[in-house]
Amino acid sequence: MKSDLEELIEAYEIEKAELEKLISGYVEEGDYIYAHYHNKALRKINKTLDILKGIQNPFYRLISEEKSIAKNISKMLTSEEYKKYFDLLGADHFADRLREGENKITEWQQIAISPIYDSQEIDNALFDLVKGVLNGFNLYFKSRPDIFARFTLKDHIIEITLLYDEDAYYDYGRVFGDGKEISALGFILEEEQWVYHYHFDQFKDALEIKILLARLIYDVFNYDRRFDSARIIYD
Repeated sequence: MKSDLEELIEAYEIEKAELEKLISGYVEEGDYIYAHYHNKALRKINKTLDILKGIQNPFYRLISEEKSIAKNISKMLTSEEYKKYFDLLGADHFADRLREGENKITEWQQIAISPIYDSQEIDNALFDLVKGVLNGFNLYFKSRPDIFARFTLKDHIIEITLLYDEDAYYDYGRVFGDGKEISALGFILEEEQWVYHYHFDQFKDALEIKILLARLIYDVFNYDRRFDSARIIYD
């Protein structure tokens, strides 16, 4: 039985194939405006697929990068344009690089990948916040730099405030500055801080907030399992 993640990836792969077919048809017909329009959609799907496959397998990006390098080297080996580099470095240099890449890919593909399960930490923290067990908590998105969401309760509103250190602003100044990606998720600018107000009469589950956080962490701040580790700090 396929997991939800596998089914989601499969659905996006089908949509990607259909878009590629459409784009190819428009190009053949010389209808470049429609080809460009659909290519923008294809880029979004490819970005989403990269995120989903990265969640599924932390070595996905490394494998993809190495395959891309191998593809480029193979093209170079059959091109007269790059013959001078072969004469300078020797064809063995490139052949050795190809073998090295193939060995890396094989090694990464053979590593056993543990499935990711929802540990319920976010759920527990939010319910404890609503019950008054916690005054608040911080969810850090990355190992470094420090980017985190501050959760506090005000009456029947869970207030989520984005905070960051100087290094994070240096890396993501554009994101915080123009705020297009953040505001698109429902955050508003209050006293130079991006804040999201989650209104509720009866707090039943954390699903909507977890979807919001997933889009924020993966789409906006490019979480990468190879390097990053999220963590919760309680008050």
